[in-house]
Amino acid sequence: MSNDQDWQTETYKGMEVHVSPLPRDGGNWDFTVRVAWPGEDSSSEAELAAASGDDADYPSPEAAVAAGFARGYRMVDELQAR
Repeated sequence: MSNDQDWQTETYKGMEVHVSPLPRDGGNWDFTVRVAWPGEDSSSEAELAAASGDDADYPSPEAAVAAGFARGYRMVDELQAR
């Protein structure tokens, strides 16, 4: 994963959720999300990762990031339920 992505990070239930907006054709946006233990770099191998968003088109980077965090929180919940 490239280090030049615009990663944003939030902590959720003791895990770090890293989200980066990704431009799509037509002016729409998607996201990449990674879930990692605290202190891990967003570009490192994470505990759980999704290479892309949910196949939806978002109208702005901010909307894509919000959707990415929602997905990341679900990923943390699924990971902790194991």
